[in-house]
Amino acid sequence: MSKSQIIGLADVRQIFGLLGEIRELGGDPAAWRLHLISGLTALLGAQVGLTGEMELPYTLNRMRPANPVDFGWRGDQERATWREYFSRLDISDDPTWQVIYPHVGRPLTKFRDQFMSPAHWYRCEHVQRYRRTSGVDSFIISQRPLLWMNRDHIIYMLRGWNEPPLSLRHQRIVELFHNELAIMLQRDAHNVSTDPCLATLSPRLRQTLQMLLAGRSEKQIARSLALSRHTVHQYITSLYQRIRVCSRAELLAKFLAKPPVGRMTFDIPGLPRVPPAQKGTYREPVIGAHTPGIGDMSRQ
Repeated sequence: MSKSQIIGLADVRQIFGLLGEIRELGGDPAAWRLHLISGLTALLGAQVGLTGEMELPYTLNRMRPANPVDFGWRGDQERATWREYFSRLDISDDPTWQVIYPHVGRPLTKFRDQFMSPAHWYRCEHVQRYRRTSGVDSFIISQRPLLWMNRDHIIYMLRGWNEPPLSLRHQRIVELFHNELAIMLQRDAHNVSTDPCLATLSPRLRQTLQMLLAGRSEKQIARSLALSRHTVHQYITSLYQRIRVCSRAELLAKFLAKPPVGRMTFDIPGLPRVPPAQKGTYREPVIGAHTPGIGDMSRQ
């Protein structure tokens, strides 16, 4: 393995430094997402960064993006072209997503040349129509499932057209970063479950509470948990009694109005909620697994 493809000590320091900065912004979901992609584009030498969540399950002709944030476009026209492509909610002609789709709800981090050869890539009509006119080309895409929210968290890094392609080393940087970010998000989600005043809640009540705090309606919760709306309403009534609140506003104020330093919050105020997805079955991810390619730090 070429030394240029190994993550060095300086890379690891920058990765965990960025994670620490994101945690400090955790109570402001728009700010931490923007800092995430601006920081990663700088670390990778990328031009454009995009992040957000995708409602599960999704198909190639029915995407459900939630809380999208983008950064780094060279001009309004390039950004408008990309937004036109993605706003179609049908990306079945995109060779990237054709490869990603079988991995919906599972961890994945890949760079362009792991999908297909450059020759094949540049022959694709989609690449010439949307990516070239948007001024972007080589990319890394990474997703980690957030099963408690029934979403995939997406990171998409792109270099400019005619710029050197992102490589295996860059893919390993994003993989390590996204693994650690997923652990941080998962840990914060479980903070609700370990709150002393909620210690006696059943698993179903905890799931209901976490979805309420993520902004889900009774109808959305019922679909996600495969329960009737009547049952979910009873769960919410029970939560109000146990937590000693009288409304959803009081519940949100108790847990989210002043989140503890570093507690990550998700939904961005002002963005429309995403329609609920039908319940799907996904394999439990292995988050934080060993990331290959990290060299002996003592020799860097």
